[in-house]
Amino acid sequence: MHSKAIEIPVGTLAAVIAPSDFAIRLILDYLEYHDNMLYVCGDYSVILPKFNRKRINFHVRRAFTSYQLLEILEDAEHDMLFIEHEGFEGSDGLVEAIFLAMREVARNGSIVILYSTRMDGFVDFVARNADRFVLVRKVNGGFIVQDSGAELFVGNGKNMSLGDFYG
Repeated sequence: MHSKAIEIPVGTLAAVIAPSDFAIRLILDYLEYHDNMLYVCGDYSVILPKFNRKRINFHVRRAFTSYQLLEILEDAEHDMLFIEHEGFEGSDGLVEAIFLAMREVARNGSIVILYSTRMDGFVDFVARNADRFVLVRKVNGGFIVQDSGAELFVGNGKNMSLGDFYG
């Protein structure tokens, strides 16, 4: 059994920049105890193909444009929304509106995670204004997690060297 990736409480909007392995682990940790999750992605998902839909159960919606993402957020009634960001068409002019919609969903009792493997202008805006910002770096023995200023290690049972931390 592995240790939990991170704990994100109900009512929280979190921006998570991490390798896809960490995001998968975060989702699996949540689904271990809950089943009311909505996964939102665009045209291409890095993570979704890695799940076996016969063994893992959650809802999926695709948003190709910012307007579709806003519509999904308006209708969201899930306990957790995991939004994989790889760029939504037309998001430049709607960054603040999307952020406010995500924050409202969180304030109404959901966990909302904006996930990306990289930083861009949209993710940067959300990260600066979210309740939590989590930045993850992969090392041989697991992950180095910077969570709103605090740094912790999430292991996977492999031996580590000092180079894994400082290399």
